[in-house]
Amino acid sequence: MKKFFFIFLFSFVFMQANMQENLTKLIKEKTKQDIKVMQTYDLKANTNFKVVILEDTLSKTQIPIITDKDGSMLFALTNIFFSVNEADTKLIGEIIQKIQSQNDKQVNSAAINKLLESIPDDYVIKLNSTTKNNQKITYIISDPMCPHCQDELRHIDEKLKESNVYMVLVAYMGQDSINKAANILEKIKSLKETKEKVNLLQQVYATTFKAQESNAKEIKKVENITKKIADSGLIKGVPFIYEYK
Repeated sequence: MKKFFFIFLFSFVFMQANMQENLTKLIKEKTKQDIKVMQTYDLKANTNFKVVILEDTLSKTQIPIITDKDGSMLFALTNIFFSVNEADTKLIGEIIQKIQSQNDKQVNSAAINKLLESIPDDYVIKLNSTTKNNQKITYIISDPMCPHCQDELRHIDEKLKESNVYMVLVAYMGQDSINKAANILEKIKSLKETKEKVNLLQQVYATTFKAQESNAKEIKKVENITKKIADSGLIKGVPFIYEYK
């Protein structure tokens, strides 16, 4: 039984590698471009086809395509996709959204860097990586009332293993967002340790937390930064996660 399993596994890996090699050769032959296969997904409705994410090695632009299991043909994947299998439809929607976001960041990276660098240093909440000598910086633009931002914060420990995290608070979701963000800015000034800062963030981000009205100075800061980021047109939604360096 074990022997059969290893033969099957080897055959699967070989077929996968063969498909990727055929695909990169085909694109090179037809377009003269060098591409890299980033990820491959199986479709449940038809196992003869796969969704593949390609990346141009020069521009770093990503492209989703559908190919056959041999990598002998391909066509571009668009948001006009229907399947009898709901899991396939959901997968395609998530892939397209993720790639659009990634490509926007790539195209606008210089402008995004400039925007982030223009935010006052005392407004940015700096959380140090738990990995010693880690120089990587990831910005997270986040709204305390946003459910997806709250979920992202629950996994902050995983993010801190990989990178230092610089959080920028915005208030897109009304007065409660403003009050929560201002509460955090007011209290976090006195905290030095990353663990203390994370504890405060998680406390205020909790859905059960009722924010007290903060002083006018902190509220004005939140309103100004939120307007600055919104007016830039570079950030389409939150949480916005961006690998700065």
